[in-house]
Amino acid sequence: MKIIKLISKRILAGSLILLFILALSPAVSAAPQVPPKPGRFDYVFDYAGVLNPQDAAKISSLGRELDEKTKAQVVVVTVDSLGDSTIEEYANTLFRLWGLGDKEKKNGVLLLVNKENVMANKPGRVRIEVGYGLEGAIPDGKAGRILDDYVLPRWEQQKYSEGILQGYFAVAAETAKEYNIALQGNYSPVPADQNGSLPGPVAGFIIAMILLSVFTSFSRKRRRNKWDNDGRGGGGGWFGGGGGFGGGGFGGGGFGGGGGFGGGSSGGGGASR
Repeated sequence: MKIIKLISKRILAGSLILLFILALSPAVSAAPQVPPKPGRFDYVFDYAGVLNPQDAAKISSLGRELDEKTKAQVVVVTVDSLGDSTIEEYANTLFRLWGLGDKEKKNGVLLLVNKENVMANKPGRVRIEVGYGLEGAIPDGKAGRILDDYVLPRWEQQKYSEGILQGYFAVAAETAKEYNIALQGNYSPVPADQNGSLPGPVAGFIIAMILLSVFTSFSRKRRRNKWDNDGRGGGGGWFGGGGGFGGGGFGGGGFGGGGGFGGGSSGGGGASR
């Protein structure tokens, strides 16, 4: 009996010690459940079905060109949800597991979109995760401005695919600038307030100036006699010519065609919204 009591006490003491240790230990969260590393490399993995085919093709074409010229890999991944993970944990885990960017240059960038929070308009919607080698070109503040200027304003208008595309263009532009290369095609990012419309005050000013110009021209015509009409004036107007932000096209190319995951890593730099 004494032996049994002694064993029971030791088991109880051991259990209490174990519980005490667990209570003092920081909570250990399960690793984020990210998609497995794809067998075929690409620059866009739209698991959540957010992108339209045309925008996905543009991203893939631009990503391939950037990779071929710099070995930088800028990849878009959309997912339905993050589970219990934060978007920072999820992005960092996926980045490391997949190995984005060149192994030596560590020049990968991940644009991660969480559809669940995008639809709910909650924090944790999107993150730009930057590899070690591009943290100088795309520091945290610049990554945040890209999201604020190019992505989120379009999402507020429910232009989800367009927001991702313009965010990708902005990241690609900063990457190209870092390596001092030129990109073929019309890949310049367009801030949201320049995308097909003008801010209210600017539009009002332009309309007022046009009306003033028309009124002034009409008044002068009334004062001129027939000998003054020598054919001068005309001209192309203030806004003639120029193609705005359109034109150029992106060409075909389809998806894929990259050289495989490069084995790069991330130190956790970037920005989330």
